[in-house]
Amino acid sequence: MPGFQQALSPPVAHRKKVWLWANKSTSVAVLLSIVMVLVGILLYLWPQVHLVTLGYRQSSLRTLRAQVLHKQKELQVERATLRHPARIEEIAIQRLGMQRPHISQIIYVRPTPHPPTPGREQ
Repeated sequence: MPGFQQALSPPVAHRKKVWLWANKSTSVAVLLSIVMVLVGILLYLWPQVHLVTLGYRQSSLRTLRAQVLHKQKELQVERATLRHPARIEEIAIQRLGMQRPHISQIIYVRPTPHPPTPGREQ
């Protein structure tokens, strides 16, 4: 029977090679399929994640804009308060030692019309 085993040995060895080759190609196909599915999932999820990130950024920028607008209004009120004529008069009298002008010291000046400037419409 040794001849019988020798006769069967090459086809069995050939089957193992075929099985290993089929096993490798199947493994490669499965691995390639998994990679393609993962790439597909990433391509689907990346814009979604980016959209959520942009939403958070927009929200924080809106909050910052509201804070800046509030600060701008506060500064406008402070500017108006600082430029108020009564405050300026008070500082001139108390800190700088100035006095209110007498009626005879007040001179009214009428504005004169300016001649038209070439290239500018009135």
